[in-house]
Amino acid sequence: MVVVVSVGSNPVNPTLQFGNRSIPVKMIGHDPVSRLGFIKGEGNTAPKSMEWAADAGANANATLQSMEPAGLIPCRATGWVKQVGGKILPLALLRVNFSRSVPPPGTPLLDDAGRVVAIVFQSSGGGNIGYALPAEAVHRVLRDVSAGGQLSRGWLGLALRAESQIPRISRVLPDSPAASAGVQPGDLLLSIGARQITDYADAVNAFFYVIPGQPVTAKLLRGVEQLEVTLTPTTPKG
Repeated sequence: MVVVVSVGSNPVNPTLQFGNRSIPVKMIGHDPVSRLGFIKGEGNTAPKSMEWAADAGANANATLQSMEPAGLIPCRATGWVKQVGGKILPLALLRVNFSRSVPPPGTPLLDDAGRVVAIVFQSSGGGNIGYALPAEAVHRVLRDVSAGGQLSRGWLGLALRAESQIPRISRVLPDSPAASAGVQPGDLLLSIGARQITDYADAVNAFFYVIPGQPVTAKLLRGVEQLEVTLTPTTPKG
């Protein structure tokens, strides 16, 4: 089962409550960046199996359904949120308008085919608008957590300036995947994999999804020449 861990809570010894009945569970792993946690019920407890979408891209501006105790409640995704209060987020979230108050973190949001495309992350703090973690983020974290208990970040060895309006590479570290692929300072980063990059926040979001050991294609603009290189991320150094 996937949960969103509340800020300040201790995810080491979780409890699962069904009404007034407590069910023993075990924490499989927790990622403090996305606040996603994965727990396993002990004994004969088995959650309802649900189909998950591969990603939420096609539903970033679409009517969804919030799965709540009262039933399926219509809501609507209205695009991506890349920063809050001027702070760049470590991964992009879906902005969702609810017909009533924002449901609790971890509430599934379904598309018209009944697939989970996102789960509620938190309220925006204003009205009935909330933020949701897209399905691809859950897949990304689960991949590593199920194998080793925590997220393993991919490292490319390139840097961009957060204050810049364009995603221009400011530094390429020696002996890094980026250096090996021929990336140079001054190159404009256009995409990583299928993720288009128009600003620094897009690049941060794309970096969240790179996986150590899995090659990824990056498109660059060097002067007037568009280049395509293959990068093989490693685990972060130091």
